[in-house]
Amino acid sequence: MFLYLYDYIPTCDETIMMILITVILLMTLGSADFNIKQVTENVMTYAAREPERALDVIDSLRCQGLPDYQADLLRVRVYNQGLEGTFLDSAITIGERLARLEVAQNNLEYRQDLLETLVNACRQKRDFDRAIRWGSELTALCREKGEETEALRNEAELGLFATHTGRLQEGLAKIDSVLAELRNVRKFNELDAWTIAAKRKITVLKEKETGHPEQVIPVARDIIDRLTDYEQHPDDFRDGTYREPSDEDRQGYIDFYRAQAYGYLAEAYARGGNVKEARTFLDKFEQSDYGQTLDGRKLIAPTWIMLGESRKLEAMYDDLTTARFRDYEQKMEIERQKEKAEHERQVALELGLLVALLMSVIGILIYHQRVITKKNQVLAREISEATEYKEKSLQLKETEKHIRPDTSDLSSLTDSQLFQFLSETILGDELFLDPSLDRQQLMDTYHISKDRIGAAFKQGSEFESLIDFLNECRLDYSTKLLATHPDMSIGEVATASGFASPKTFGRNFKRRFTITPTEYRQQL
Repeated sequence: MFLYLYDYIPTCDETIMMILITVILLMTLGSADFNIKQVTENVMTYAAREPERALDVIDSLRCQGLPDYQADLLRVRVYNQGLEGTFLDSAITIGERLARLEVAQNNLEYRQDLLETLVNACRQKRDFDRAIRWGSELTALCREKGEETEALRNEAELGLFATHTGRLQEGLAKIDSVLAELRNVRKFNELDAWTIAAKRKITVLKEKETGHPEQVIPVARDIIDRLTDYEQHPDDFRDGTYREPSDEDRQGYIDFYRAQAYGYLAEAYARGGNVKEARTFLDKFEQSDYGQTLDGRKLIAPTWIMLGESRKLEAMYDDLTTARFRDYEQKMEIERQKEKAEHERQVALELGLLVALLMSVIGILIYHQRVITKKNQVLAREISEATEYKEKSLQLKETEKHIRPDTSDLSSLTDSQLFQFLSETILGDELFLDPSLDRQQLMDTYHISKDRIGAAFKQGSEFESLIDFLNECRLDYSTKLLATHPDMSIGEVATASGFASPKTFGRNFKRRFTITPTEYRQQL
């Protein structure tokens, strides 16, 4: 949904756009109980277009309650898919840290997702030793869950990784073992795993340039034969797994892998010097839909060069806009029109949903503002009552028969007695209203040391220091001014209360009372 919004509201401020995207995603998935599968699908769809924005969405989701371990796994996936591989090192580092978490040990589904992501990052980084380590753990986990076919898929990948670390025969033997295990099972999941393993073997034979192109030929022909069997007897292969294509998509699946097999055969025959067979399979490849794509042309490029058709390589990009592709483009245009109509219908529906969402957000904000206002009213009343109580207590103490300590020799007083003397003097004479009052003035006035003053407030009272005591006196005084002098500005109240600046006043007021002076005055 947010992809549509991005297309249709291109002038929207980026910050607002990110807020809308996150709110929509949270509304769709529930802010308290995240549907991780849906979150992952939406974020990765977005990552395919703008990975940096996808990372911003992940951070927003984290702030809304998405667990850190899930958010970090999403981040690793974005690093894998986008950003041109610049963050693969970070992806591996984060992934390995996540693998040590307790959740990765106890939640098998999470661990499987994490291991698959780690293996993919290591493969892209071409760190095959690490890929083998994590791929081996993934294979063991699949077997622990009873997913043998999935384990064999990973075994084939491990074989490929082994060849990249110089263990060619060991890697090929592992891939051959997987092919043998899956060969005679006529179920789609096993067929798909076998096809991928066969492609891995061909990749090894091509990359290592063993000098035996004929070894590619039987594997590629085997792929074609098994695909033909599936094409002719689809019901025999039905297994209900999530990998199985629908009836509408089945032929596309078959044509895609069959075209790749044609390409492998064309290259193998060309390397072996059999030009006739090479051209036969090259023609079949070029007539396929895959053969007309840029990826397909990259696959067949070595064959073109060996057959002396480098002009096709030179025209690879130009041919995408020539008459050769007009028929294909017309078919694609029909599909695009269908998609556009569906797209517009979906956008209309989702924009209506967005309006409803914004109205809900506004309602929530109004409700929260009312709650905050009510809380501030109660808080302002409590502050006033507390200040009034302290003032009455002080007046009562002054009217009572109060035994004051002998202050002729302040050095003889205990810390609490010295605090009593200093606090009563500062309060009674309102010395705290002087912004310049500090410890040095008290030292000069009463001829007592800095340490004695510090101990009087820190050891003889509940205050940490003289400045804490002065701030409390000034704040209590400011609450009275705010209540009784509505004509005074906040800056004037700050100055009249003994604060050096309005900023210092506001910071101390907020720290003590949790609301600002302005909010306090509004609620009185």
